[in-house]
Amino acid sequence: MKSALYIFLFLFAAFSFNAVNLFAKTSVNRPVIIIPVNGEIEEGLAHIVERGVKEAELNKAAALILDMDTYGGKVQAAESIMQAIARLKIPTYTYVNTKAISAGALISASTKYIYMAPQSQIGDAKIIQMSPVPFLGGAKEIDKGLKEKAYSAVRAIVRSACEKNDHPYQLFEAMMDEDIEITNVIKSGKLLTFTASEAVTQKLAVAIAPTLDDMIESIGLADAPQKVIITRSGEHLARFFSSMMISGLLLVLGLGGLFIEIKTPGFGVPGIIGITCIALFFWGHYTANLTGWFPVAAFIIGTILLILEIFVIPGFGVAGISGIILMVGALILAMIDWVPGDWSNTPSLNEISASIAVVAGSIIGAIALIMLAAKFLPRAPVVRGIFLADKIDKEHGYTAFNEKNYEQWINKTGIAKTTLRPAGKAIIDGILLDVVSQGDFINKNSQIKVVHVDSNHIVVEKAT
Repeated sequence: MKSALYIFLFLFAAFSFNAVNLFAKTSVNRPVIIIPVNGEIEEGLAHIVERGVKEAELNKAAALILDMDTYGGKVQAAESIMQAIARLKIPTYTYVNTKAISAGALISASTKYIYMAPQSQIGDAKIIQMSPVPFLGGAKEIDKGLKEKAYSAVRAIVRSACEKNDHPYQLFEAMMDEDIEITNVIKSGKLLTFTASEAVTQKLAVAIAPTLDDMIESIGLADAPQKVIITRSGEHLARFFSSMMISGLLLVLGLGGLFIEIKTPGFGVPGIIGITCIALFFWGHYTANLTGWFPVAAFIIGTILLILEIFVIPGFGVAGISGIILMVGALILAMIDWVPGDWSNTPSLNEISASIAVVAGSIIGAIALIMLAAKFLPRAPVVRGIFLADKIDKEHGYTAFNEKNYEQWINKTGIAKTTLRPAGKAIIDGILLDVVSQGDFINKNSQIKVVHVDSNHIVVEKAT
């Protein structure tokens, strides 16, 4: 009986030993996915993190590590990253490799464990508004009336992440809001930012690790294969062109260039610059997986409608207004990770307001750019087509037009001073007047005849 018991214990021990070895080998063979989170937090980076998360799921990774060194960036991009990491069922880590500031600090809450490098910092996560154009105000605090709306959604996401990963939410709240006071940690009126040792002391971080490899060794995965998610060349460009500052500058140059091109005859440098900048804007956001072809198509249709309104359809009505709405809406939609009709993934208020701010700031910037060009380059051909450099008086052939005298021009003839497409200028009885052709384009210096007066337009046709 004893012999049988000894044999059973021996076989059980041998089986257990082999099972442990088999489990260890399986664990070691599973890769550790490392995602560098460097530079600005924006949609291009969110796309790269999403790719890393899918890689971890596909390869049944032993762990996923965010190698973080960032001063922050867009809140909506940080939310996308946090939601992607929340899907994982494997251990997740943040290694604060110098800086986890602003959005970077919030993202770290989405991982189960936080490790700090020596001399690293984490915190200062207050939400601010950033102008996409440097000379239009830069960073500024959110208006008090909108502050609670902006903070509410972010707090909910961070609170959910802290509950899931057993992080002290109050510390993250103090990083976002200077009105939060924590006894013996932070006084009201200051934003919370921890050094490495302070983060460990307050149990925000697990430990300080001199290097990323040291951290990996400390969690027992030193022998596991490491797979670093490398940013591809196209993703580098997408991150650059989809960043808030560059997006704003592209829109300023693009909208300004297109406006100048539409207002001047022929096709030249402003049109090339405008089309190139708008194309780079859409390409960057498309490659960053933010937008599809719908915003691109909407922008093109809007541009066509606006051109038709200016050059073909007399007056300014439905086509022009529809074109402007389509163009502005397309630019806003291009920066939002949402497909029209997909109500299962509706964009947040922060995401919508940030996109509107970028587009609005860019439109103001484009107007400022055109006005500056008119001021400092008044003799440039492209500017002369938009702004008048000379005085507008009787000596120069201009006259104020009295609505009561419209009918006096009917059946009178004159010469087209500019190409009528259909709007332009003509000289009738020695007076320079704004006229509109009756549908067809009329070349410069052609004989014209006034056929009727429509509202505030003098309608002409080519004289026969």
